[in-house]
Amino acid sequence: MMQLTYQEKLEGIIKKIEEADAVVIGGASGMSAACGFDYYTHSPFFEKYFSDFGEIYKEPSCWGLVYHRYRSHEERWAYMARSGCVMLDLPAGKTYTDLYELTKNKDYYIITTNQDAQFSKVFNPEKIFTIQGDAHWMQCSRRCHDKIYPSDETLHKLNAAIVDGKLPSEMVPRCPVCGEVMEPWVKSYVFHYCSQWEREQDKYHEYLVDHQKQKIVFLALGIGRMTPEFIKHPFMNMTYNLKDASLVILNKGEDPVPSEIRDKTICIDGDILKTLDDLVSMKNNM
Repeated sequence: MMQLTYQEKLEGIIKKIEEADAVVIGGASGMSAACGFDYYTHSPFFEKYFSDFGEIYKEPSCWGLVYHRYRSHEERWAYMARSGCVMLDLPAGKTYTDLYELTKNKDYYIITTNQDAQFSKVFNPEKIFTIQGDAHWMQCSRRCHDKIYPSDETLHKLNAAIVDGKLPSEMVPRCPVCGEVMEPWVKSYVFHYCSQWEREQDKYHEYLVDHQKQKIVFLALGIGRMTPEFIKHPFMNMTYNLKDASLVILNKGEDPVPSEIRDKTICIDGDILKTLDDLVSMKNNM
């Protein structure tokens, strides 16, 4: 099989999206990292929003601060409040707005491992399955009951009260049922697979079932090696098993496509920010 040029791949992706009856979007951390929203390394993003915490707790990244051994709930929740507010207050990144331009007129559904609420700033939240939770919610750390709670207002109040990387004791959020300390509703060893999560999962699965016999294109975007089992691997399996399914993979440092689905896949190994921008430019000039 002849190798497609970059231009031919872009044209092929646009054609697949335009001809699809359904578009299933799977997005991971590469979508945000490409916009400069870097939660994993020491970067200008970290210096802008978290340098004070970095100095106090001697951690070089958000990743380090998440897993830092804090001495108290007052310290840990101070960082969680800052991190949550940054996620909620950041504007939508260009990868997300470009993706919206490519798919806004299509029948779509989204599954994402991202917890930074970027997808919901651009796309309909009712069509997003946040499989690992997101910053919009909190839960009881003991999972003593089924409910999760909106976090926006609480996080902003907490962030405004931080002094020297710490919260006043009385401001540490606690469960209204059992009094235990609350936890951000993001994937962890106490993550609550509550009824809301189950409803999101059911809606996503129903969408897949409803469209399995139609022309469906899976977009695997910015998915690295950390959690491919949640999105990329299922996308590959469905592409293989569904007659009219095809797959688009955009990711920097992407592995070769398995031979079983090579003829049904377009893969671009490169900067997803540039690729999506090029796709939008090409679409607008057609």
